[in-house]
Amino acid sequence: TDPDTGQAATLTFLWSEDPANPAPIGGINGATTPTVTVGRPTVLGEYYVGLIATDINGNKDTTRSYFILRSTPPVLTPSLASVPRWVREGRMYEMFFKSHTPQGTISSAYADLNRIAAMGYNIIWLMPVMRNRFPINNGGGPGYDITDFYTVAPEYGTNQDLRNFVSRAHQLGVKVILDITPNHSSAGHPFALDARMFGRDSRYWNYYQHQFIPYSGIGLGQLSEAITPDGFVYYGAFSDELLNLNYADFDLRQEMLDVHKYWIKDADVDGFRLDVYWGPHIRANSPNGGEDEFGRPLRQLLKHIKPDIHLLGEATGVGPGTERIYADNSDARGPGGVESAYDWPLNGFNHEPSLWTQAASTRVNGLDQRLRNGSANSGMGFLPGPNSYYMRFLENHDEDRIIYLFGRQGADPDSIARQRTMAYSTAVLLAVGIPEVYSGQEVGWGLGISNFDQRRRGVINWNAPQATILMPHYQKLAQIRKQFPAFSTQQMVRATSNLSGVYAYTRPYFGQNGVVVTNLEGVPNTVTVTLATSGIPPGVEGVSDGVQYVASDLYNATSSTITFTSGTATLNVNLPAYGMAVYVIDAVQRTLVLPPLTGVGEDKPALPGDLALEQNYPNPFNPNTTIRFQVAHPGAVSLKIFDVIGREVESLFADQLSPGDYTLNWDGCNSHGVQVGSGIYFYRLQTTYQTITKRMILLR
Repeated sequence: TDPDTGQAATLTFLWSEDPANPAPIGGINGATTPTVTVGRPTVLGEYYVGLIATDINGNKDTTRSYFILRSTPPVLTPSLASVPRWVREGRMYEMFFKSHTPQGTISSAYADLNRIAAMGYNIIWLMPVMRNRFPINNGGGPGYDITDFYTVAPEYGTNQDLRNFVSRAHQLGVKVILDITPNHSSAGHPFALDARMFGRDSRYWNYYQHQFIPYSGIGLGQLSEAITPDGFVYYGAFSDELLNLNYADFDLRQEMLDVHKYWIKDADVDGFRLDVYWGPHIRANSPNGGEDEFGRPLRQLLKHIKPDIHLLGEATGVGPGTERIYADNSDARGPGGVESAYDWPLNGFNHEPSLWTQAASTRVNGLDQRLRNGSANSGMGFLPGPNSYYMRFLENHDEDRIIYLFGRQGADPDSIARQRTMAYSTAVLLAVGIPEVYSGQEVGWGLGISNFDQRRRGVINWNAPQATILMPHYQKLAQIRKQFPAFSTQQMVRATSNLSGVYAYTRPYFGQNGVVVTNLEGVPNTVTVTLATSGIPPGVEGVSDGVQYVASDLYNATSSTITFTSGTATLNVNLPAYGMAVYVIDAVQRTLVLPPLTGVGEDKPALPGDLALEQNYPNPFNPNTTIRFQVAHPGAVSLKIFDVIGREVESLFADQLSPGDYTLNWDGCNSHGVQVGSGIYFYRLQTTYQTITKRMILLR
């Protein structure tokens, strides 16, 4: 549509298909009609298309959309609430650059992306990278005191370093979401400085909250409001360094929408972790709360640009009343802005000091109640919607490491801490929701370290004594979720165990059910687990009485056979102290494939022709753009430009190259030196072993 009267009929269109689609669609690239009809692809998966609409004055708008081709039903057209497959099957890894390497820079962490991908994580959550009032550090300044929302902090590197990082992650099949602070700006932000200098005469005065707003707290929203002597509201548990933004002001809303849009378009990030999301949520439409002023407009804007994004809100999302923050919400208040939020009640259970002194049955029942969201029966409890997910985690950057807490108990604290961490993480990270691991957790960083900041945010020793045991453990958990779809559904049913200290649950999935068994006691146990089809939605489990199935223990690489009778079967499991077993029940034996792990800082290529092709910059561009790429092995390399219908426009390079980093420029001209017109172009980097293609936009 066109907002200008009478111009809708004069719009022109240019379509393109994503070269990364599961298979070519055909009939889309270069199409100029308002509607495009194509044949059904032969390969299942998600198919993305792009569209540029242009009016008679040359104004343009770009959007993407997608459809999902699957077996039943055959085609699904996503809604604003829909989430892409990589989110539904998400395995999240949080990274804080200052603690990841001694250098503490983006470029120094670049080399660890291969290991993170091999571990099985497909999402990296980056703590804030923007310029702060004071240098980002390993203590009380981890990056949330932002003074410039558009520029990478100099202590981390440059915007180009971030683009390189995201581009390399994408090549490895890893998405990147960026931590950002929509709740507040630094008191040192130019908006705040101007507002304080000129008071109500400042154009930025209304960018900030100046009066207390009554609200019914949601999650961390229970933190008290406070106000500075000159009338700026902030949350008292934080600091008057972080001033609340006022989303009732239209200009402020547009400003922050532009910030999020910038990082999507400039760095190609895949979404955001929205810090203190509960803040704008409870302040919107005051005093009633709601999503109209922040969450929903943000989702609508970003989904228009890039529909396959992930929005994670820092808010509690696992109990009645929290559903209103989710895009699935369908009550009178309308949909919310995010598709995932935090399981804070579980986090509180994790950090309960008396957890391991409780009776075994109390401990197991408490954990089960939280993992199944308060359910007292066999299935799941609170589920806000089919596109709504909660993040399950054992620790985060604000709190203590779980292994440190476990290490304060017992006669052999290091060994017990490691074992308990492994048992607990198995139960939590294979349950319903998106599992999240904080960097260093996979090597047991923090165990025995007395300084609070050092153990939660200090520079990680990747060769910590526990690393050789814990890193393979966390890799198994992530790879199990990656390779076996049962562990990414929203189905979870508690299984019956004959021992009170052993926790077991099933992850029903038609034809390949998952089973998790965890010994939460410090003694070996031989346990009988009863699996039952009762309590599972009809047809979900896909097992039949009298048929022999193979129970493959993915974690321990063993197998046995079971047979269901009258809808039940038993598994006999021998577990060491704090031991675990993770099964899939299938007609044939299944095994877990574990890629080799590099050490941190060892970016060993996985393939003979491993390449890195970065997004061109700037993009869109006029008339010049820069393309950077990396070659891992010597050989023939070509970089060529193509138009949307596949015709070669220009060959920028075709020759032998040695391993290294290279930069080429394109001036927007074809091979005859003639400037080409506005539109979508593709640049393709090719070697003997591999080809990478990316899209760019020329706007004259």
